[in-house]
Amino acid sequence: MSNASALVSKYKRHKTRINHKPKFNPNKKWVEYSLDLLEAKGLIQNSDLNTKMDLLNVIKTIESKINYHQKHRDFVLENAIKDFRLARRLLRM
Repeated sequence: MSNASALVSKYKRHKTRINHKPKFNPNKKWVEYSLDLLEAKGLIQNSDLNTKMDLLNVIKTIESKINYHQKHRDFVLENAIKDFRLARRLLRM
């Protein structure tokens, strides 16, 4: 359950306001969120009811973040998918 609680706490943080927009790579963030989404969907099957409800909220948050990054002007789907496959391959090792 520690993976589930760590994932829930990661996405339940309070939003903070930043005065300037930081530069980020939407492809890398998309890969990170996609990996977290797969992990959350795997953890939801073996969790108790309260953890399942928290994970469902996390999944909803992650999906909205994935959609946001897909709409970003610097997002390239082919590169993101290539990076995602590479990350999954590295996680299996």
